[in-house]
Amino acid sequence: MSVQTIDAISGSAFGYQRIGPLPLFDPPGWDPDQGIDQALLIMGVEGQRLTFEDPTEALGTLRSLAENGPVFVGPLEMGLLRYQKGSDRSTGADHFVAVLDVNDVRVIMHDPHGHPYASLATEDFMTAWGSDTIGYAEGSYPLRTGFTEPVGTMAEWAAASLPFALNWAEGNEAIRGFPAGNVEGLNELREQAAAGTISEVTVAVLRDFAIRLGARRRADTSDMMGSFPELADRLSRQAAIIGAAQISVIDADWNLFQQQMAGVVALHDDIVDTLRKLV
Repeated sequence: MSVQTIDAISGSAFGYQRIGPLPLFDPPGWDPDQGIDQALLIMGVEGQRLTFEDPTEALGTLRSLAENGPVFVGPLEMGLLRYQKGSDRSTGADHFVAVLDVNDVRVIMHDPHGHPYASLATEDFMTAWGSDTIGYAEGSYPLRTGFTEPVGTMAEWAAASLPFALNWAEGNEAIRGFPAGNVEGLNELREQAAAGTISEVTVAVLRDFAIRLGARRRADTSDMMGSFPELADRLSRQAAIIGAAQISVIDADWNLFQQQMAGVVALHDDIVDTLRKLV
């Protein structure tokens, strides 16, 4: 079972949302914790999600659990993980790591952002872990443990994920009061691009994070959906368009960018139609 598999059945590839000025190529109302819960449910995996009010208890529990193997920890405040270049302040960006070892001086972890065996002072780690800057996070010092073995095959998980995917793609989990998402949100982004009014924050998130993640998630989900060739094809095409938009943002070619987003919109509608046929 790979990270790509979990991501593919989490529902993350089936939409677009904006949170404040942050453009994200995942569905309205979706967040990583919900995606993880969905993936575990589909795979028949049970486990515990723990949070703590007392940092001393949190650290002690983490240390005890890490003695028996890696511990899935997060969300943490990514901007405070100082081994990552430029991470010296809170940014509200979420992140997850696998903690390998803990003592009073430092924490060793595997960071999927390209930092195997990353080391961070325990005090700094606790600050990142206990941060209240992650909007969707429920509780302080969150971790997951006690996972059971998955049940079933990847083909079965892909099929079981389809009703969830349709629900996300239709925007049924949109949060009241948040900006419109999916087609309406993408068209808003297109209009800003055409008018040259995209904010610097939006550009930075597109350039440094959202485009590459959105393309990768769709590519991974397309691979997972091999038993459903029409859906896989449309996800793959959407991934290609989003990925190609990276250079448009770098070059500030907003005319081309808005054309590319029009293609993403058309394919989103096609994906919804395809999911309705499958479900």
